[in-house]
Amino acid sequence: MKSRETLIRLKKFQVDEKRRRVAQIEGMIADFQRMSVDLEREIQNEQDRAGINDPTHFAYRPMPRRRSSGGKT
Repeated sequence: MKSRETLIRLKKFQVDEKRRRVAQIEGMIADFQRMSVDLEREIQNEQDRAGINDPTHFAYRPMPRRRSSGGKT
């Protein structure tokens, strides 16, 4: 009977650990989504300030080009 209780306690601990891990991952996803929105806003602000929205234009600033292409210039 004792080993059964021990096994149940172990499984409950494992389930709680998985729940904590899921909550941590969900928090990371929310952080990444906020960062994505912030970067999009920065890119838009930079484009508005420069007055050029075409990334292939020779005067398009490098910062929004890098950020909108994921750093692949």
